[in-house]
Amino acid sequence: MTTRLERLREGMREAKFDALICRLPENVLYLTDYWAQLGLSMAVITREGGPILFVPEVEADYADKSWADVRPFGWGLLKDRDLYTTFKEGLLEVRDKLNLAKATIGIEQGFEVMAPPYNVGELYVPATPTMAIFREVFSEGELKDSTELLQGMRAFKTPFEIERLKVTNELASFGLAAFVENAAPGRTEAQVGAAVEEVVRSLGQGYKGVRLARAIAEVRAGVGSYHASLWVASRDYRIREEDIVMIELAVVADGYWSDLTRVVIAGEPTKKQREVYTAVLEAQKAAIEKMRPGVSFSEVDNAARQVIERAGYGQHFVHITGHGIGFRYHEFIPLLAPQAEGKLAAGMTSSVEPGIYIPDWGGIRIEDNIVVTDDEPEYLSTFDRTL
Repeated sequence: MTTRLERLREGMREAKFDALICRLPENVLYLTDYWAQLGLSMAVITREGGPILFVPEVEADYADKSWADVRPFGWGLLKDRDLYTTFKEGLLEVRDKLNLAKATIGIEQGFEVMAPPYNVGELYVPATPTMAIFREVFSEGELKDSTELLQGMRAFKTPFEIERLKVTNELASFGLAAFVENAAPGRTEAQVGAAVEEVVRSLGQGYKGVRLARAIAEVRAGVGSYHASLWVASRDYRIREEDIVMIELAVVADGYWSDLTRVVIAGEPTKKQREVYTAVLEAQKAAIEKMRPGVSFSEVDNAARQVIERAGYGQHFVHITGHGIGFRYHEFIPLLAPQAEGKLAAGMTSSVEPGIYIPDWGGIRIEDNIVVTDDEPEYLSTFDRTL
């Protein structure tokens, strides 16, 4: 906790922000370690004070008072006032007590990809009404986009955050075990995905202190696995003997995400299935071995790409090798891609997910989550990768 907030305040000083105000669930989580349930929470931090967490009273018991000054507010019932009136009054109080009237305030203007709250059915996005409140409350100050600062800070995970990500990956392993068990002839893709999600949800709540857990499991089988080079939804297709069956599994536990992919064969693998799978696994190993401080993002991608090219499938590796993971399903730092700028550093966490996708045949991808350390790269995910 202290390390995260100390680093953030140092970054705020360097970027000349007096305070940050965050409404997006992923950034509220970063400031307060609280994953919003409804997505209506707001966090405020200054260079010296806070964080202050405004949270709907129905969620208040989930907020950790050792992290933040928790301030519950009423919302949604006849007794409660308008949400924006509540926000405005809270910000006015914070402004006056913390002497922020003429301050430089960081706000989340540049986020166009964002993580959902626990209630994935709705995402409240700060837009014109929120901006109007900010402009009114801080009319004498300056509002500046804090996106670059927040994404840069979030790219380097603390030991606390890495431990939370390990727990998320453990939950994901329960889901992957359910995938292996259920990916059998006669089952539909949707049935397999639903079984995985049920296991994560039922075992997740209460696992090693986890309060809220969800999974998003999309399964593609047979020739349809070819299209899984991008995110695709499960279908009513029934798995057949010798089908490739691939799962794209996102798990989130208290706001910390994992992103994993595994492949099984519904029956005995064919010679070509083994050949392609081996090429993908060797490519992943080569990329992970490269993941050390000072190595460029593009070098990691190239390590995987060279293995697949030598195996004769270069034209069928059609996406990047990996992306950041942690406070969101897909983060932008690091980006393991051809010509990507930037170098790895200790604390960065990333997916590593090479794949081969052959038209009229199918696709195979293996994806794990890795943390860069001062020494060897470390697997956050440990589920079996043998075919």
